[in-house]
Amino acid sequence: MAIEIIPKEEIKPVPWQRILLYFFIFLLLISIAGYFALDYYFLKKAQQELQTLEMKIAEAKTPQQIALEKEILDYQEKIEDFASLFLAHKKSSNFFNFLEKITHPKIFFSELNLNTTGSQVNLSGQAESFQVLGEQLLIFRNTKSIQNVNLSEVKIGKEGEIGFTFNLSLNPGLFK
Repeated sequence: MAIEIIPKEEIKPVPWQRILLYFFIFLLLISIAGYFALDYYFLKKAQQELQTLEMKIAEAKTPQQIALEKEILDYQEKIEDFASLFLAHKKSSNFFNFLEKITHPKIFFSELNLNTTGSQVNLSGQAESFQVLGEQLLIFRNTKSIQNVNLSEVKIGKEGEIGFTFNLSLNPGLFK
């Protein structure tokens, strides 16, 4: 570490640099104030012009145009309502095509309760034998669109046929 015996002179800023600094600060403040003043002025002027144009448009409309505009807005609202209903609609017909493909040829369904909202199906019917009923149960369990299978009721009929009831939980995408 060096010790200096002779003190160094302090460097004083040149006066024109100090004047230039204050000038730029002043210019910045004037620019900011001018921006907000003009923004307020033009915004107020634009709002007034918009109000006058709206009043001119309202004065120029005839009663027929007003009635037609109201009718068009009513139709637009109905179309939007229909669009939302159409998008929420579930196609139950998809289920019948699906059921036809996965039904065993020796199974006969006599009752069907379909709940598209909860994607639940209750199927009641008859099978020729326990073997056919078991094969149908395996078909249901191996089908990806069926999430859960429950064989809730089994009974033997007068002629040896097997009565049954299946409760199925389906994939909701089947109805879209």
